[in-house]
Amino acid sequence: MSYINATLWNDLQVSNATNEKRFAELGIIDAVKGSTTGVDYVPPSVQDSLRSVSSLRNVEIPVIKDQDVVVTTSPGFEIPSNLPESDKYFFQAYDVFSGFRHYPAAHENNMIDSDFQRMAVMNNVAYQMGITVESILSTQLEARKSQVLDYTTQVSQGDGTFSFSGGTDTLTVSKAAQKETMFWNLDQLMGANELPGAYRLVTSRGGTAVQRSEAAKYGSNNDKNLQALGFLPGDRIHESGNISAGADNFNGFFLRDGSIGVYENYPFDFRNGTQVGGKQWSVSDVELPHVKMRANIYTNREATDATALITSGTDSNLIMSHFEEMAIWVRFYVVYRYNSDLTTRAQDIVKIVGSTT
Repeated sequence: MSYINATLWNDLQVSNATNEKRFAELGIIDAVKGSTTGVDYVPPSVQDSLRSVSSLRNVEIPVIKDQDVVVTTSPGFEIPSNLPESDKYFFQAYDVFSGFRHYPAAHENNMIDSDFQRMAVMNNVAYQMGITVESILSTQLEARKSQVLDYTTQVSQGDGTFSFSGGTDTLTVSKAAQKETMFWNLDQLMGANELPGAYRLVTSRGGTAVQRSEAAKYGSNNDKNLQALGFLPGDRIHESGNISAGADNFNGFFLRDGSIGVYENYPFDFRNGTQVGGKQWSVSDVELPHVKMRANIYTNREATDATALITSGTDSNLIMSHFEEMAIWVRFYVVYRYNSDLTTRAQDIVKIVGSTT
């Protein structure tokens, strides 16, 4: 069996050895993965198709469009036909690809342990791939954000105000409104727009510092009773460095479960575990760290003269040696609810700005 293989992802653990790479929560991925559990418009059979379908085919989703139903107060033989109008849509697949090469013999004269280097590089690669995935998901959130939102029908907000700009398609939360009641007001706002449900928030780094400090100070059972105030639990509040705060307290997205989701795709040889000589195709047993998805894994092992790796002289360990490499391919579909007209129909993904004033 190859020294490098797909099961290594099962063994990857955070090490106490030095690795300069900095790791932080990739909150957009966490938010979208959490939202995926609420996707009810993609049947299980279609989910299975998305996991195996070729890039030359589209998996189409049928949908009954919203109707202007005719209802009268005059019974008789003039029966409204109320015929529905149907449509269909499909989703785009995205590819995020990377990998690494490892020379075991090079560590015979190296202070860095071979196993540690391999695991550290795997973690670094997965994190950078996660950042790329987040960039894709951020673009999708931006494209699917609500372009209309009625904020005037919201119940009394108390201190501070919420306002929606049709020019920037952004909901602005004033500084005074950025308190522990912000989540309750956001939830009421979406209900007033006929979009009730379970929501989560993803913001720029430190975007919910005020709200989190309230939670840490008071907890859920106290005189403020944050739970009754609709305070989002910790697993529904996310942060990401891929969202820039700019000149504001925070930027982010408020999204309902099911509004967006991801499904992995595995090409033929990977899902069938093809093996040819020292080359093997497979699918990782577990979700990759940071990426939070199972990946297509290709491993290869070949003989090589690796003496060029060392510039200070010729290392005899590397004259007739070998390398092992792993290709990591995360291929996934981004799914979302159908909306026949984003310009006139409110959407359950809202871009939010926390103002400094």
